[in-house]
Amino acid sequence: MSFKDDIKTLRRQSNLTQEALAQKLHVTRQTVSTWETGKNMPSLETLHALSQLFNISLEKLLFNEEIAMKKDKEPSLATQIDHDVKLKSRYRRWTFGLGGLIVLALVSIGILCLGYYKGIGTIDRFDPFLSYKVGYTKLPSEKEISPNNKATNGYWTAWFTDNTMGNEWTKLTLTTGLNPGVKDPYVMAYHKGSYVKVARIVPRTYINQTYVSNLAALDALLNNKGNTATNNHDLKKYKTQIHISDIVQQLVTE
Repeated sequence: MSFKDDIKTLRRQSNLTQEALAQKLHVTRQTVSTWETGKNMPSLETLHALSQLFNISLEKLLFNEEIAMKKDKEPSLATQIDHDVKLKSRYRRWTFGLGGLIVLALVSIGILCLGYYKGIGTIDRFDPFLSYKVGYTKLPSEKEISPNNKATNGYWTAWFTDNTMGNEWTKLTLTTGLNPGVKDPYVMAYHKGSYVKVARIVPRTYINQTYVSNLAALDALLNNKGNTATNNHDLKKYKTQIHISDIVQQLVTE
């Protein structure tokens, strides 16, 4: 007998309709019909499922006879197919798992980049690619930093110079409270990207004079004081960007 006859006989002996067999194998009734008419053959995975369903060896199912084991103890056809099916399933799981990890990594990197360029401190706080820096700025007026300011709740925004070269600037939003009486006050912020871990009001004498010069140059540039190179420099980015790499001292001549 051929496979098409065997599968039909086995189905009938098990009192299964084509529809019932199809449901057990998760295929359509038309698929079962093509097997029984000899128009198509099941896949290896389906053949394995059929052998288990009807409690019959793959050799018997395919060739209508049992195949004896060879003397060198080579695995039988059933064992080989079972191994191939399991291996294929394992590879599929590995592929989906690896693909999921890659997608997760790409999404995570995208979120970290968004947090950095948009100045989202809650994201920058957990960004492993960022390191903490100490930045300085001039303390704004008491009206601007007052906790009683209902519009801002005491939070204010300013550009901080992050190194003595004056070529790393970060726009930070933070709260410090009112000046406790410090003369000529500046603010020192320990920050990671836009996340401010701690900020302190300190006197000017505590700060390297280079930082003070950097901030004075930036103030002159933004307020067009003295001889500035505003005609050749786009100041719009200071309003829209969060991080800027510019040596402001070169743009301003006192």
